Amino acid sequence: MNKKFPFTDSPDTACFTCRHILEGNKPMLYVSHDKDGYWQFLCGGNHTEDDARVVSLANILSIDESMEIMAELDYGEYAEAEDETSDWNVRYMNK
Repeated sequence: MNKKFPFTDSPDTACFTCRHILEGNKPMLYVSHDKDGYWQFLCGGNHTEDDARVVSLANILSIDESMEIMAELDYGEYAEAEDETSDWNVRYMNK
C-alpha cells in the first residue's frame, strides 16, 4: 500500500539541504518554506556555499520520514529544533 505524499508540492520539487545531512553526519534541525516557495532542510549549523546541495522533497523524506510533519509549514514560516529529541518551534520569517 502506497502512502500519500504529505506535501502539496510534487515529490520531485527541488529543495536545498546541506552536505552534513546527506553524508549522515547531522540531523535536520532547521526547515523553512520560503516566501518564494523554496524549501530548505538544514542541520542548523554554519554553512558555506560549498556545503549546499539540491535534492527532491521525496529524497528528504527518504532520509528522514519524520519531515512529513513539515508539510504544514506555510510560505514564510520556518521551524527549528535544538536537537533530534526537541520539539519544533515554528515562526514567521522577518519581513
